[in-house]
Amino acid sequence: MLKTPPLVWAVDTHTLTRAVETLSFEADAAEREALGAYADVREVKSFKATVQVIPLNGGRFRVSGRLEADIVQASVVDLADVPAQLDERFQVEFWPPELIEGDSEGEPSFEDEPPEALSGTKIPIGAFLSELFSVSLEPYPRNEGDSLDWQAPDESLAHPFAELIRLRPKTGNGVDG
Repeated sequence: MLKTPPLVWAVDTHTLTRAVETLSFEADAAEREALGAYADVREVKSFKATVQVIPLNGGRFRVSGRLEADIVQASVVDLADVPAQLDERFQVEFWPPELIEGDSEGEPSFEDEPPEALSGTKIPIGAFLSELFSVSLEPYPRNEGDSLDWQAPDESLAHPFAELIRLRPKTGNGVDG
């Protein structure tokens, strides 16, 4: 099931007054808690972003900036706290949905990020930052020195029921069972 991004921050494109608009966002306690639940993070201590919005032609916008967060994840080894800092720089374009659908002709480029859709006249920057936060997390967090003591399986147990077969009582006619 897809989760709804917790940050509902948006930039109304009609309120942009300069060629380059710089905006700052910072999550409050409730938003940080919602981000933690969204991304399955133990704690989001801080979350802030600075973005620059540049209007392009045709109702398109280029958004670039930086996301910074202090978080605590659970170690995949022993579930202990793993503190981490995220510092992600990004650049993405937001286009009207009808332009994105019309741009699907030709070969897709894996070098360029596809544009995000505007929501009416708003840039849904909160949803974008929520998703960026989620994909920027360490997928297998662990503390330095953590190790998982793994032991090779006993080769004498060739298949999963080998030990049960050995324990099964023998019948007198020389046939198991």
